[in-house]
Amino acid sequence: MANQKYTLDLMFDVDQVTKALHYHFNGPKGSPFHGQGRLAGTFNFDVGDEVHVRVIATAAKKDLDKVQFAITDLTLASIPTLQPEKYYLSLFDRHRACVQVRDWGIPKRAKKENNTLITIKALHPLRVYAPNGQWELSGYLSVLIERPDKHGKLKKFSRLFYFDPESSSGTGGDIED
Repeated sequence: MANQKYTLDLMFDVDQVTKALHYHFNGPKGSPFHGQGRLAGTFNFDVGDEVHVRVIATAAKKDLDKVQFAITDLTLASIPTLQPEKYYLSLFDRHRACVQVRDWGIPKRAKKENNTLITIKALHPLRVYAPNGQWELSGYLSVLIERPDKHGKLKKFSRLFYFDPESSSGTGGDIED
């Protein structure tokens, strides 16, 4: 099977009070999520697949020209859940559980109904190197947001958001039937 290119969308609203990121993996054949069967509940990848990361912030339409954000850090942490000594420590690296996305493109703005969307794409994809296994995949996104307060004065503040899906590669590991 040919390697797939997936996009991981990480979405937040500049006004949200929670820390939870909305996330979605999507590829040319849809999501790699398995709702049933052996890999139920995981996003499953194969060796050589690429994961392109895109961060999307929403803001009230009235703040279109004033709201800005910068990514200060995106770290993906993988904790093996099945036979860690036999497989890669993470989907993306044999020896490191944490992978950082460091290089980002220029933010793009778009109007959508009652919101403004600000999108930033990572310049380099993550490559799946692990041939087989299961991981608790967590992501931590730190951003610096600049937006007007209720008096119109620009205010800067930092936020941390996270997401926490299960993931697998290949067949998910050697589970005896």
